[in-house]
Amino acid sequence: MVGGGSKHVGEGSKPKANMDDAYAYLRAVRAKFLNDSKKYDDFVAVMNNFKARRIDKDGCIKEVEQLLKGHRDLISGFNAFLPKCLEIKNYYIGAGEGR
Repeated sequence: MVGGGSKHVGEGSKPKANMDDAYAYLRAVRAKFLNDSKKYDDFVAVMNNFKARRIDKDGCIKEVEQLLKGHRDLISGFNAFLPKCLEIKNYYIGAGEGR
């Protein structure tokens, strides 16, 4: 999902996601939950709460992890927007536990 015009920020880092990546990811989440609009709306609410600083980054990550439980592709896509040290870990093993 990370676009070609991204820059590396340092050793051990990954390409930085941009706004096009964010919109593409949001479209992927919407498409995945086409038949579950509440889940999509809840995801958007979490993002809005984080942007408005009503929840911190840890709270945001925990809520997203719960919302996307069982959707490895979406959790992997969400990780593209997180620093390596905050990525949701072990999402491929089971229900997304064990950050």
